[in-house]
Amino acid sequence: MAIIIVGKHSVALPPNPFHTAFLPDEIVLVGKFTGISADVKIFAGLEHYAKNVAGYPLKILYFHRFQEINKEIYSKGPTIIGNDVLIMYNAVVLSGVTIGDGAFIGAGAVVTKDVPPYAIVGGNPARIIKYRFSEDQIKALLRIRWWDWSDEEIREFEEYFYDINTFILKGLEKMEIEGRL
Repeated sequence: MAIIIVGKHSVALPPNPFHTAFLPDEIVLVGKFTGISADVKIFAGLEHYAKNVAGYPLKILYFHRFQEINKEIYSKGPTIIGNDVLIMYNAVVLSGVTIGDGAFIGAGAVVTKDVPPYAIVGGNPARIIKYRFSEDQIKALLRIRWWDWSDEEIREFEEYFYDINTFILKGLEKMEIEGRL
């Protein structure tokens, strides 16, 4: 059975978005403060060998050789969804992809490959539409890593979360005071 690890304060609206195969080494990681909308599907380890003669999983469903499941279904590796990610209604995330911190996945998107941090993607297959912030702002946010702060620290910064420039300024000041710059 797949291992699914979800970070603090992340939410997924029903129904359960995780669709997994019975592969013991399959892993899905969801970061902190990530929102997963309704009807999203996140696949883990449900890849089929396209070079088999039959597309139907004969070994499992016809010959009942359940111990040989890895000859019909395989994993492309862990599925990693970063921190502060938003995945909108009816999106599909295929196994083995990494979605970077702060990315937005548009409604109905089919994510077949990695998504960079703070990218906004949409379509089938998903493509980068634009980035949420400038390159310098993204670098600063990835250094600040606000999602790793304590709940108290986040509450102290509440007023800054609505202005990117002020947030970065105050966040970098905080890091300097703490000796993390």
